Amino acid sequence: MKLIRTLGLGALLGSALAAPAHAFDLLQALQAARQYDAGYASASAANRAGAEKAVQGRALLLPGIGLSASTTQTKPLQPAGSNYRSDSLGVQLTQPLFDTASYSGYQKGKIASTVAQLQFDASGQQLVIDVAKAYFDTLLAEDVLSVTRATKTAYERQLAQARKAFEVGTATITDTHEAQAGYDAATAQEIAALSDLDLKRNALAQLTGLNPESIRRLRDKPQLSAADLGTLEAWTQRAQQNSLALQLQQQQLTLAEKNLDEARGKHLPTVSLNAGYSHNRSTDAASVASGRDTTRGSSVGLSLKLPLYAGGAIDSQVTEAAANLDKAREDLEAARRQNAQNVRRSWLGVSNGAALVKAQEQLLVSAKSKLDATRLGKEVGVRTNLDLLNAEKDYQDAIRALAQARYNFLQARLALAQAAGTLDDEVVEEVNRFF
Repeated sequence: MKLIRTLGLGALLGSALAAPAHAFDLLQALQAARQYDAGYASASAANRAGAEKAVQGRALLLPGIGLSASTTQTKPLQPAGSNYRSDSLGVQLTQPLFDTASYSGYQKGKIASTVAQLQFDASGQQLVIDVAKAYFDTLLAEDVLSVTRATKTAYERQLAQARKAFEVGTATITDTHEAQAGYDAATAQEIAALSDLDLKRNALAQLTGLNPESIRRLRDKPQLSAADLGTLEAWTQRAQQNSLALQLQQQQLTLAEKNLDEARGKHLPTVSLNAGYSHNRSTDAASVASGRDTTRGSSVGLSLKLPLYAGGAIDSQVTEAAANLDKAREDLEAARRQNAQNVRRSWLGVSNGAALVKAQEQLLVSAKSKLDATRLGKEVGVRTNLDLLNAEKDYQDAIRALAQARYNFLQARLALAQAAGTLDDEVVEEVNRFF
């Protein structure tokens, strides 16, 4: 995944926390989350740790060199003699020449490093999705609160009018009760909307560390379109090639293959080259008298080990590894099918989402026309307070539904890129331009 361009995150975080008036958009929220979110920091550390697996695997094929040293003080008892000391210093080298376990370990180390990188990339894409969801949820919660308060104001206004009309005898007590019930319901909805907004803002702050009250909103009448979306088949093919979920599962399959090779290799011999150099010195009287109190020597040789029987453990391990390989194949196929389903769901969310946005925009226009007509009808006496309240509620509901459709469209666009493995900062910038 492409790394985002640095835009002074330290200054961004500091100014956002110190000055609530500083507004931030989706891109800035993502930047902040990459520096603030503990889960993403954990994934980064895991990636760095995983990169060492390749180094550790390669070390299995390289020579091992060791140094040994000893000193011994000896006191002869029978027959009695003088004390003497023996000192020894040696260097040993061992180089695997034929060892299937070491070679499998080398390959598995490379796979582990690749898996760690893929998991980190996947966590980066998931962070984009999580931040976008928290961002859009906050915006929607603000919209819902605004709609709820507008509805409450309408009921409050109608309640005052109903009470006044009842006092002068031009309306029944039923109108007053209806308006009061609507006002009470709107009050309860406002309390619920305030609680929901607080939770959504807190979720965004937990991810980014930014002041959620400083969030930027969508542009006025954003032109959301799926004209350049492309076909479902093209997106499915792209996902088969680039999906991080599929790449991860493919690596698991490769790892299972290496485990099977390693298990089978335990039937084979191992061959290694051994070389050494030693320096020995002794103060024993006989060694000194013979002039052999100090000796030096070197050695070079080959060693072979061949397993003959291990109680059936090796055959059992081969059977186990073969079964795990079959499991990995089935898991990969299941991941392919799930990925295709995810692509289809997100693709429909974008293609149908754009149409839904247009339909909701038209519905909002119609709801506004209905509200204006109902107000006029009430003024001339052909519509009641209840008719006007219903029209007001329909209009506010249309505002909320349109906002929901827009956020769902943008979320689906990001989810589609994630399913296809192409969710990078360019896609985020594409969505961010609507703010």
